[in-house]
Amino acid sequence: MVRKDSLALSGDDLPENYDFTTGVRSLLVCPDCFKDKGLKARIEDIRPQFDEGKCDYHETKKGVPVVAVAEILKDVIENNYHLSGYGYDGEPKGELLLPLIEDLVRPDNFEVAEELQSELINLDDWWPPDGGDPFFADDTGYTRIQQFFDDTHSASWQEFRSEIMSGQRFFSRRARELLSELFDGLHLLRNKRNIRAVRTLKPNEVSLYRGRRANSFDAQSSIRDAPEKQLGPPPEKLRGAGRMNPSGIPVFYGAQDIETCLAELRPAVGETVMAARFQLTRPVVVLDTTLFATPPKQPNIFAKSHNERLSLWGFMAEFMSEISMPCLPDDEHLDYVPTQVVAEYLVHEHLFKVSGQERHLDGLIFQSAQKLGGKNVVLFGPAGLVETEAKSRSRPKPELAGLQVVPKSVVEMKVQSVAINALEVGSPVDEYDM
Repeated sequence: MVRKDSLALSGDDLPENYDFTTGVRSLLVCPDCFKDKGLKARIEDIRPQFDEGKCDYHETKKGVPVVAVAEILKDVIENNYHLSGYGYDGEPKGELLLPLIEDLVRPDNFEVAEELQSELINLDDWWPPDGGDPFFADDTGYTRIQQFFDDTHSASWQEFRSEIMSGQRFFSRRARELLSELFDGLHLLRNKRNIRAVRTLKPNEVSLYRGRRANSFDAQSSIRDAPEKQLGPPPEKLRGAGRMNPSGIPVFYGAQDIETCLAELRPAVGETVMAARFQLTRPVVVLDTTLFATPPKQPNIFAKSHNERLSLWGFMAEFMSEISMPCLPDDEHLDYVPTQVVAEYLVHEHLFKVSGQERHLDGLIFQSAQKLGGKNVVLFGPAGLVETEAKSRSRPKPELAGLQVVPKSVVEMKVQSVAINALEVGSPVDEYDM
């Protein structure tokens, strides 16, 4: 099939897709010209905007000018590839433009790939007098960007921190807007193993361990007699501030294994630790921040949300590090305010679509700062109350409590040694440099 039809027409007889610079009609293509599903969907979206005629390759299908497809492709390549430069032999490194186009769009006809390359080069806003090199050229190599650094999410997070720390802390409309922007689409994220970041934990899916130091006979006896009371969330007046809860707010911090539980308590040699196993009484919705330490599931590169999702994944990896930092004795509680506000927002304000329903979060899973590979869970509100403890409260209703102590699970452990792994972060000061 001829790619472009030469025309000897003038005035009103010229078709809308006539190219006056070349004197030929622009190529018309349709979704069926490409095998990539994401690109097919994008062309379907824009096709109603055009009325140039039928596709040059599929005569029964409405076509769109190939330049419109090139504009979609231009954004994809510019946002996901960088120039590879040249090797010692002067040859370009990476993948050349034409093979790259073929790999991305998977055209039915090689002629379409050639035309897309031509349109990309024409669309490049490079101007020789400005110097530098064009981004699109047939002798240039391209390499896929492997990691996304999103300035938008990072800038929004810094603005949010500034607003909360030194601006309007309570009832801040701007802070709410920033958090909504930051976490929009979070429920869509999955890792490479197709595990959702926001998902439902079922009662038999996980066990949680919680303990406390108990160096006296009385303390040990009270825990054995009433572990749900002694190892559950502390009374209101004794609830200190944590990285994800302000003073007085009930939360349940637990570890997914007994070793991590012991490490989180940071006991001294010779101390006794009492711990118990807890299990969920009902399904809870959690955000698993530990997934962000693993590669994300790659959305289709032509999806409109492709870059936004990968950027959000990169931001969440940074956020995960912040909420996993250990609480140190000299920390100012003011430093915890941003993550405390985020936790409260995610639990009480932000709605996530889970299994077709809009739900608030009940908790978060985060990496342990004390044990490599360990995982902790924090449960908020009723989900963090222990069943027996909840019966003594007027609200929330007892049946809403999310936890119960596993019978006969209380263990007593005597700390015999503590391992410390340290990393040298500075060099010794030379006295002659003083």
